[in-house]
Amino acid sequence: MKTFVVILVLAAAGYWGYRHGYIKPDWFGGSGGTASTPGSAPAESLEQTLNRGLPRMVSNEVSVDRAVANSQLVTFDYRFVDLDQYAVQQRYGSSMPAEMRGTLIRDLCANREVREQVLAQGRGVILQVHAQDGRTVFSAELRPGGC
Repeated sequence: MKTFVVILVLAAAGYWGYRHGYIKPDWFGGSGGTASTPGSAPAESLEQTLNRGLPRMVSNEVSVDRAVANSQLVTFDYRFVDLDQYAVQQRYGSSMPAEMRGTLIRDLCANREVREQVLAQGRGVILQVHAQDGRTVFSAELRPGGC
């Protein structure tokens, strides 16, 4: 019975780690034991390039967690570290403060990959700011030429 409980706890911990990005499936599904050479490595996708170095703190209360990119849309997900939806609404109201919007846009404009691979290609970027509980509280857009 103890073994069964231990297996269930490990399975639940593994699932939680996978869902939150701490465990990556490509760690287990290798290439069958063959080593890849640098010349044969596939090109890194735009989404992988934009997610390199994430998550990271942008300010003392906001972090950028991930970027989602496809052929038409690029979205950056920011998160209030310590504020849930109710606390965000109490502090900021219903619209994104200008100083926060400026900070997030400066953060994106400072990213070379965003400037060269997204904005220079004529694509815009959607900024979504989530509360600690995961609910979207603010949204903005950075258009090409907005830096």
